[in-house]
Amino acid sequence: MFKDYSGIDFHKFVDERLAEKELKILLLNKEIVENKIDDYMNFINTIRDEFKDVYGWYQESHEYMLNSLIDKWKYSYAVLNKKDELLLVNFSSLYHGDTVHMHFTYARKDVRSSDLGKLHMIKLCQTAVDNNVPLIEGFFPKYNNGSVILHLKMGWRIETLRNDRELLIQAKPEFSRNKVYELVNKLS
Repeated sequence: MFKDYSGIDFHKFVDERLAEKELKILLLNKEIVENKIDDYMNFINTIRDEFKDVYGWYQESHEYMLNSLIDKWKYSYAVLNKKDELLLVNFSSLYHGDTVHMHFTYARKDVRSSDLGKLHMIKLCQTAVDNNVPLIEGFFPKYNNGSVILHLKMGWRIETLRNDRELLIQAKPEFSRNKVYELVNKLS
């Protein structure tokens, strides 16, 4: 059955749901990241180091974080607690003019499985909808079962396998936003 979510302000929903937990979501820009580059690099590289043996991840450089991908500062977010500590960081940009590509989304170990990723996904998908972007995608290690299963629950689909290591997973932003909204509100 089709549910009509046209009357919902999804940005406000995410902001309010995070505020209930004394958290906030921040649209990133170059100035924010430059001013706290060491905090961002430490956060990201700690998680990359945590999974280096599992996924073959390596440390990222400052240059990678500050590169000038198309619309990177329109689609990249961080979730912070009341002490302004990073809990989740996502960098996304626009590919081919019609696809939001998620380069990565990392959550601090103690907040994984706490709906932060889902709330972030609602915000990211709504931003894509606001900008008439019809597709969102990302590459995921094929053995990252937790993330792959979560994205499938959020309305994504597996498109292909790259280098026998990574799955290309895609979704229509509006469809995924609605599925995640239902998951967060336990409507499905």
